[in-house]
Amino acid sequence: MSMKGILGIVGTGFVVVMLLIGSFIFIERVPEGQVAVVYSPSGGAKEVLSPGWNMIGLFEKTTKYPTRITIIKDKVTVTTKDGKSVEMPVSFEYKVSSDKVINIFKELGSQDVKQIQEGYMYQKLFRASREVVSGYTVLDIYGTKTTEASAMITEKMAKDVEGLGFIVTNVTLGTPKLDENTEKAINARVQAAQELELKKQELENERIEAEKKKVIAEGEAQKIIIAAQAEADANELLSESITPEILKLEEVKARQKHGWITITGATPLVESK
Repeated sequence: MSMKGILGIVGTGFVVVMLLIGSFIFIERVPEGQVAVVYSPSGGAKEVLSPGWNMIGLFEKTTKYPTRITIIKDKVTVTTKDGKSVEMPVSFEYKVSSDKVINIFKELGSQDVKQIQEGYMYQKLFRASREVVSGYTVLDIYGTKTTEASAMITEKMAKDVEGLGFIVTNVTLGTPKLDENTEKAINARVQAAQELELKKQELENERIEAEKKKVIAEGEAQKIIIAAQAEADANELLSESITPEILKLEEVKARQKHGWITITGATPLVESK
């Protein structure tokens, strides 16, 4: 092979290598459900990239943000209204507003999404949780008020981060981790409350049964009254309808059918007509 041919092959290989290197340097892939802010160390944020393959400058970098709901699980240690320090598992759902990611970048810099979750977002979660839980007793948080408290934390956290461009859709508190003595005390109170509720239900069932029997008894009594009244009305109507003429007519009908009855001494005689 001639020198010219060798140089041609080397040149072609060099171009291919440079193209491959360039593809890694100048092309950025943004996954579905995310957007990316393009920035340079000297010039700051430049533009927002949509999902897909995008061209960027030689020295430019990107920071990606989720535009689909992302669920983060964590825990907070807060103090209740009655002075109990409790550790609670907590999760929150969030995403970013795609038209505000530049604002987020300008405020938080080139932090990646994990740093934002563990830093900025956790601070907002802790602040909202602390404010809300401080208004409830440990028994409330351990029992029936958890859902209510979660809704209030969601509202506070969402309001706190929406101006920057984050959208928080839900915060859920888990069952708090308590010390042994507190847990025993709560279990005893819960059991007492359950027994009281059971007793109330038993009394309510007895009341319902008594009401049922009362209704049945009143119904039976009403039936007797109605029947008696009907009989009285019928007797009264019958009494009013019997006249001397009707009695005479009935007598004639009886004589026509059975003949005349004449009583002589103690022996009745029947005379047929």
